[in-house]
Amino acid sequence: MQDLDLEESPTNPALRPNRIEQVIVLLADAVWAVVGLVLWIPQILRVVITTAIRLVHSALTRQSIDSIRGPIRRVSRFYVDGFLTPGQPRSSGAYASREPRLGRFLIEAVWVIVVWMLVLRLASPHAFDKIWSAMAMAGTKAWALLVDFAGDLATRLPAGFGALIGLGTAPWLILGVLVILVFVGGFVLGLRRR
Repeated sequence: MQDLDLEESPTNPALRPNRIEQVIVLLADAVWAVVGLVLWIPQILRVVITTAIRLVHSALTRQSIDSIRGPIRRVSRFYVDGFLTPGQPRSSGAYASREPRLGRFLIEAVWVIVVWMLVLRLASPHAFDKIWSAMAMAGTKAWALLVDFAGDLATRLPAGFGALIGLGTAPWLILGVLVILVFVGGFVLGLRRR
C-alpha cells in the first residue's frame, strides 16, 4: 500500500495537488454545491428584479442600460467561482475580488433568509409557522439576555444612578448606549478600510 505523499514530487517540478489536497478540495466542493446554491438562488432573484426595474426605468427615461451588465456578470459567476479548482485563476469580476464588509454580509444574509422564508411560506405554511415561532422565541430570549446584561451593568454603576435603576430605565439606557457604540464602532472601522 502506498503512503500519502505530503511533499511535492522532486521528479515533477509542475505543481500538482497531492491526495490530501484533493480530498480537502472535494469536501469543500461538496459543501459549496449545497451552500452555494442556497446563497445563489436569492442573488439571481434580486438581480432579475433589479434588472427589470432598471430596464423599465431605462425605457421611460431613454437612458443607457450599461449599468446592468456588472451585476448580471457577477451573479452569473458567483456559484461557479465558489468551487475550488487548484491552479485555476478566479474571474476578475468575481465576488471574491471584492473587499469583505460586515454590513454587506449582513444585508445579504437577511436577503437570503427572507427569500427562503417566503419560499417556505408558499411551499409549506405549517413548516413556516413552526420555524417562525422558533425564530421569534429565540429572538425574544436573546433580547431578554441583552436586557439582563444591561441590568447587571446598571447595578454596577455609581450610586448617583440609583434613581434610574429604581425607575427601571437604566438597563434600557445602557442597552441603547451599547447598541449606539456598536454602530459607531462599525462606522469607524468602515472608514479606516477605505
